[in-house]
Amino acid sequence: MGEQSLAVGLMSGTSADGIDAALVEFIEGSGSFPKIRLLDGEFTPFEPSFRARILAATRPDVPLSELGPLDRELGERFALAALSVIKRAGLAPDQVRVVGSHGQTVAHYPNGPHGYTVQIGNPAVIAARTSIDVASDFRMMDVALGGQGAPLVPYVDYALLSSDAEHRVLLNIGGIANVTVLRARGAARDVLGFDTGPGNMVIDAAVDILSGGREMMDRDGAWAARGAVDPVLLQDWLEHPYFALNPPKSAGREQFGRSYVLERLRDGAHREPADILRTLTALVAESIARGIRGVIDEPHALIASGGGASNPTLMHDLSQRLSLLRPWETSAAFGIPADLKEAVAFAYLAHQLAMRRPTSLPGATGAIRAHLQGSMTPARF
Repeated sequence: MGEQSLAVGLMSGTSADGIDAALVEFIEGSGSFPKIRLLDGEFTPFEPSFRARILAATRPDVPLSELGPLDRELGERFALAALSVIKRAGLAPDQVRVVGSHGQTVAHYPNGPHGYTVQIGNPAVIAARTSIDVASDFRMMDVALGGQGAPLVPYVDYALLSSDAEHRVLLNIGGIANVTVLRARGAARDVLGFDTGPGNMVIDAAVDILSGGREMMDRDGAWAARGAVDPVLLQDWLEHPYFALNPPKSAGREQFGRSYVLERLRDGAHREPADILRTLTALVAESIARGIRGVIDEPHALIASGGGASNPTLMHDLSQRLSLLRPWETSAAFGIPADLKEAVAFAYLAHQLAMRRPTSLPGATGAIRAHLQGSMTPARF
């Protein structure tokens, strides 16, 4: 048995619906990829008024008088989430080596000589409240080195889920959908990862608008399942320039936020709401499938995670568009619950940063070289 240590991973994604927290045990062996065991995990939802404040903070003109207090309050909430999952597992904070916090992305414009990315959720507050060192700002160095700063999970996918026997595509459908392509017997330098485009974000926003705020998501894809795809609208929507970009590439609310959805609803004003949702669901499925087909044409396994993996309509649409070795699976089949995979990933990245191991994959982000990912905020001296 190798050396063991514990880390907490915290994730609040593009949907800004709450905080996923995962407590992970790491078992060091002879290589640089430790094995893991998920000890506990939980989801803490944001109340609608707080979620609205987060979404408002993604405006390009948000004043510091709004952003500063929100940064502080999110830090407090992240700290509570970390302490809660540790307590659920029957452990104490001093038994945990590091907390890895993705933070809440409020701006992501990585391209160009002045590219930048902003995540809030103050790591100093997390460290002060938990008395645990905090790894955060995982995207900053990558953007500084000319990369997209995203996606960050492909390294963890390679470390935990690569195979000698089969090609695998790891798909996470959160607000934005992203993929990791792992070729059989591939090396880390062969890993591809990128955002394919919109995920749950466009479906959720459409449901919110079409229901007059009564519903926030298309649970089980049931509303969309009652509709029919409008092929003319779908083809028109697929002309969005993002879909034609070659990876590495990353996306967010900047391309596919609420204003984008409002435009799509105006396009489909002549159709029934169920038809609009069905067509938006097909847009998500087709954009994911095009992204995957653009980088791998051999049969492969599909391993899905994120909220979108719980949408049968979306996953059926997607699986019909791919060349799969077998029916798609969730990451739960490999010991990582689909709704906690990204939180587990940030625990893993934090652990590796604490071990001073580079976790970037320039093939996925476009950075000019590999590097350590994240900044460490020490809780004690």
